[in-house]
Amino acid sequence: MPLVTITAADHHSREWYRQVADIVNKVVIETLDFPEDDRYQILQALPAERIELQARSGDVLILQLTMRSGRLDTAKQHFYRRVADTLEQEVGLDPSNLMIVITENRDADWSFGDGKAQFLVARQKFD
Repeated sequence: MPLVTITAADHHSREWYRQVADIVNKVVIETLDFPEDDRYQILQALPAERIELQARSGDVLILQLTMRSGRLDTAKQHFYRRVADTLEQEVGLDPSNLMIVITENRDADWSFGDGKAQFLVARQKFD
């Protein structure tokens, strides 16, 4: 259940964004062991001149995942490789133009609504 922000240039079609979002979600589930029904994504289309990744040319894609800590480094590495390979195969994205950042936090850092920290409330029931 990471919160995934997908940022790319705005010249892509709605279908392209949907395909990328579906790929990312599928690989998150397969490699990072998240439930299938936990899908939280922000699709961000910006003018190409507002996205800078050093001297890279062509289409670039930035994935930012915010998630609870605890996933193994090897799982994250598998995610990086798998999502890069799949995006290259299915949408033609050059893997060198993909940047991925994972930021981890704790249970207290999440609220899914109603002004509650649901992970803490669920844990308190069992404490």
